[in-house]
Parts: sequence; structure tokens; C-alpha cells
Amino acid sequence: MTAPQTPSFPTLTTRTTVLIAGASQQVRLDVTSALTASAAVFATIGAVRMVFTDPAVVRGLVAVLRRPVADGVTTVLPEQFLLRPERFTAGEHVVTVHWSTVPNSKITPGGAFDPQRRRHIHWVDVEAGPLVFRFFDRAGHRAFVAELARTVQVARSVLLPADDKALVLDGRR
Repeated sequence: MTAPQTPSFPTLTTRTTVLIAGASQQVRLDVTSALTASAAVFATIGAVRMVFTDPAVVRGLVAVLRRPVADGVTTVLPEQFLLRPERFTAGEHVVTVHWSTVPNSKITPGGAFDPQRRRHIHWVDVEAGPLVFRFFDRAGHRAFVAELARTVQVARSVLLPADDKALVLDGRR
């Protein structure tokens, strides 16, 4: 008889791009099991649901997404992108990402000529873990980061800090 094997899953199974343009960004926030060791905040934008269980990780992701402004990369973007990027259907749930640590990140400005629209389009990609946040304008970047910053506020009020969670799970609290 052999010992049971623990399944091993790849740390990165896919890369999903979230298209962001315009000032009307809305992140839906849901909370489960507030102020317990199993508390979680779910932030959903379009077809992507992000799960946070540690307030420090939410703060870290917001800091990653603010970096393009601090690095001056968003200066290539127009203030307002006039054409809407194609999006997933609002009710369609495609991918869930559980953020257990602050992701490694990379910022890459990009651009290409779109023959269908007969114009050169600029964007800034922020790679964070399995997601690529593609910003087409500064208004969309500001609005999206502000919406995700709301997640930080909610996380602070409903998630236990990692040290407190460890005590609860150990049964010492």
C-alpha cells in the first residue's frame, strides 16, 4: 500500500487580460465570514473575480497598480479613450484568482496601429500574477485604482491580520 499523494498544481495556469478604459469602472465587492479566520473579500470586475484573505495583499496589489503613474508610464495614454475596448458580458464569470501573496509585477507600455479603427492605439500593461491589467487611458487607470482602493478599506474592516488569523487557527485566541 502506498502513501497518499498530494496533488501538485502549477502556480500559474493561465494569463488573463483585463481591459480597462473610461472613468466608469465598477468593482463589485462581496464579503464572507467577516472577522473570522476564514473571512474573504471578493472583488469582481467584468469576468474576473479576485479573492483576498489578507489586507496586506490587497494593499500590495493596489500599490502595484499605482506604479505606472509614479513611474510616469501613463503619460503615453490619452486622458479619455474614445473607443470602448470589447469586454466580456457583465454576468459572465470566467476566471477567479485567489491572491495569497503580493504578486510579482511588470509594467509594459504598448501600442499598435488598428487598421479597423484607422488609428494608433496606446496602452499600458501591468502584469500582476496571472492577470494583465491593460489600461487604455488615464481616466480608466485612476477610476480602477480608486475602486480597488475601496477593497483595501473593506479588507481592513473585515479581514483579520495574518498574525491574528494564525492565533485563531492555532486556537490561542
